[in-house]
Amino acid sequence: MDRRRPLLLVATAGAVAAGIAQAVAPAGHAAALLLLAAGLVAGEVLVLRLEDRSALPLSYAVLIVIAASFGVAEYAAAVVGAEAISLLLRLTDRGRGRRVAVVTERLAVAAATFAAYSGAHHVFPGDETVATVLAALVVAAVAQPLVAVPLRLGLRLGSSITPRGRLAWIAIGSSGVLMAIGYHGVDGTGRVGLWGPLIFATPLLAAWYAFERLDAATRSFRQTIEALAMAPELGGYVPSGHATRVTALAGAVAERMGLPIEDVRDLEMAALLHHLGQVTLDDPESGEPGEVAGVTGAMMRDIRPLAAAGDIVAGDGTEPRRRLATRILAVASAFDDLTQGDAALATGALGVLRADSRYAGDTRVLAVLERVVRDRIPAAAASADSGV
Repeated sequence: MDRRRPLLLVATAGAVAAGIAQAVAPAGHAAALLLLAAGLVAGEVLVLRLEDRSALPLSYAVLIVIAASFGVAEYAAAVVGAEAISLLLRLTDRGRGRRVAVVTERLAVAAATFAAYSGAHHVFPGDETVATVLAALVVAAVAQPLVAVPLRLGLRLGSSITPRGRLAWIAIGSSGVLMAIGYHGVDGTGRVGLWGPLIFATPLLAAWYAFERLDAATRSFRQTIEALAMAPELGGYVPSGHATRVTALAGAVAERMGLPIEDVRDLEMAALLHHLGQVTLDDPESGEPGEVAGVTGAMMRDIRPLAAAGDIVAGDGTEPRRRLATRILAVASAFDDLTQGDAALATGALGVLRADSRYAGDTRVLAVLERVVRDRIPAAAASADSGV
């Protein structure tokens, strides 16, 4: 989705609504609340993209500003109104279930932000000082990931505890605190008004731009790897689509088995390229699996970003979770060799793998693979596969 059009629409609508509110009630705060609500919607359009292709919205920083400056009724009105508009902008996104999950997360984080700030503001004694204001704002900022992280995992919206995710939370939280101080001031002094959020949003927008550039570089790198993965398929040494199917299966199994997100990404790189070394052999068609894995692993280890994935392909990982990743790759690749993407062959392939002595120690991997496969088989194929 092109961001420029919705951003321009939101900015125009917010300015018009604020202008009307200011004309009707010059002494009120409705105009400021409308502009901040427009900032919430804009923050839903601008997101910090993470390694697992999920994202965190910049709107979380604006929530801190509104929570620190308005009562519960105004806060609720701004959040609900902004989320309703944002939902309209998401209608072209993925399915309805995904949109419901996103709305659930946003509302939960909004509620946690206000509750945390209000609770901290009443707990800290004395008049409003820099220390008490900062403490309340920091509590509100910390409450956001504490609520969002488990909720995102439960709703399958992606992990936000990756290295890039942690940086995103720091950027959002620290910017939100600065924006709130700029707007609200401390004990009636130092208040910049709406210029405060605009000025202190600059570092957050810089972080957004840096994340966008990093995401573009990551996608380019991934596309290059996917192009390389097609070489053995174009040479006719492996079935068409083998690398992509094995990558999807191996990644899903690894996630269900609780491997860290970094290991899952390394495993996916290994799955995409695990047959690449075959094209370098003198006689590619007669290459033994161990020989292909050794050559491929050696090639990948020469490229620093792929070194860990190379260990997985070659089976040289010393850590238990690396060895587990190697076994997941071996099982997923063997499963696809037997089925070649045909769901009707899934049950038979799982039976063959369980009877194969090479996978005797992989009972847990096979059990998780079976659950992943069953979740992906359409109802009709599942019925046919079971003889119904």
